[in-house]
Amino acid sequence: MLKSKTFYKIISVVIAILLWAYVIEVTDPVKKQNINDIPVQLRNVESLADRGLALSGDAEYTVDVVVQGKRADLSKITEGDILAEADLFGYSIGKNSIPIVVTAPKGISVSEVKPIKINVVIEERVEVIKPIKVAFLGQFEEGVEAGQIATQPEEILVSGAKSEVGAVSHIRAEVPISRLTAESSTIQTKAFAVNDEGDLVQNVRLSSSYINVTARLCAVKEVPLYVEITGELAPIYELIELDIPDSVKIKGSNKALAEIEGLTGAAIDISEISSTSEIPIEISLPEGVEFASGYENVTVAISIKPVATKEFTYTSDEILLEGIEGVQNITITTPHIKVTASGSELVIAGLRKEDLKPYLELDAESLISATAQVQVRYEKQLGHIEVDPKEVHITFNQTEE
Repeated sequence: MLKSKTFYKIISVVIAILLWAYVIEVTDPVKKQNINDIPVQLRNVESLADRGLALSGDAEYTVDVVVQGKRADLSKITEGDILAEADLFGYSIGKNSIPIVVTAPKGISVSEVKPIKINVVIEERVEVIKPIKVAFLGQFEEGVEAGQIATQPEEILVSGAKSEVGAVSHIRAEVPISRLTAESSTIQTKAFAVNDEGDLVQNVRLSSSYINVTARLCAVKEVPLYVEITGELAPIYELIELDIPDSVKIKGSNKALAEIEGLTGAAIDISEISSTSEIPIEISLPEGVEFASGYENVTVAISIKPVATKEFTYTSDEILLEGIEGVQNITITTPHIKVTASGSELVIAGLRKEDLKPYLELDAESLISATAQVQVRYEKQLGHIEVDPKEVHITFNQTEE
């Protein structure tokens, strides 16, 4: 009797399993399942480059989909089994809304896609050569810095969307200070495209992903700098400030620096200066010696401003005649002259016409040439006097005896 009951129990379990398998395999109900953050693959990106175009932005997109199918099939599906694509073929410059096509494995259908389109910005593709700047990571010891720096390549070609290439200021090569020694050595480092703030610029291509940086540790020395200032400012300008650096820092080997007690820059001529300026100082350095960081562009700073001016007009009768007897027989045929006085604002503000006395210093030569140079007599502290015209025409009237 006991054996009979056990037999029936076993039969019941087997039947239950068979019924469950039947339900799963034959009558398995259709269910839905969410799959999120599926990467969207962009097709025909190369066709943009062929037409001189490029994508702007990181070009990374994802979609969320809802798929449906039998529970058994859904239990086997993974994110990698769902393919989301957007085809860029035929699209041009501007903001484009591109449909997303999602495909699923056999037996699984896609019932919902969010979003159904992606917004892609397409721009003109450009190529621009950018300089390389080496950034040394770490802290140099006092009186030491990197020198004799060279990179290979010297420049890098950056390509991509016009706006993004335009945002690239330079290519940064990072070198840990710990890898430098007193002997020149070469370190390979990765190339980074960065903007003016030093932030990475994404989605651009570099002609070289790596940069070989050659450098060494150099001693730094501050030495006197001698610069001669020649010439004078034009009379219409007033000197406000002239800042001449009296020293400069250089770097090199201890042996090379020991032989340098001072440097002399090329003379600076200020006679042609017409505005506040910073004038580069030309300084010749011995072989193996460079300017220290921050001293690569040493300048003389000159600050000027236009002086105050005042203009007066004088008729020929107001010009004095001096130098020879018989001036009463001489007539100035130039009808009038203009006299422009320049100087400090205070002096010019109080200057009056009668403070300036134009005159001719006549002699035999002027009578022969029938011209004479106008001179101006004054007692005020003026910077410059300009007369227009500088010479006037005269005639000598002979008297009848």
